[in-house]
Amino acid sequence: MKSIAIFGGSKLGQRPWRPGKKVLAIAIFGGSEIDFRQAELEDGVTHVVAFSFLGGNKFIVPDDLPVTLSGFSMLGGGEAKRAQAKEALPVSSKTLHINAISILGGCRVTD
Repeated sequence: MKSIAIFGGSKLGQRPWRPGKKVLAIAIFGGSEIDFRQAELEDGVTHVVAFSFLGGNKFIVPDDLPVTLSGFSMLGGGEAKRAQAKEALPVSSKTLHINAISILGGCRVTD
């Protein structure tokens, strides 16, 4: 699955969808928003590579989906802003790994 935004915006996930095991999000002079709340993820790790240059990538994930965020930022930022779980999350066979590369842009993970 690919999400590409150049001089504009891109949105994925307004309805149930299957992203597959690899997702690529590119934002150049624009923004990309990917909503995983209705995503039908396969078992195992779903890998997301997010690149932004003078733009941003935003990921919306459900509370019960484990997420890891890695990567680097040059003159931008990366943020995982999620509510803390009130109780231990159930063991899940589905996880999301986001590798974010931002140059004069940013990446945000929220629930």
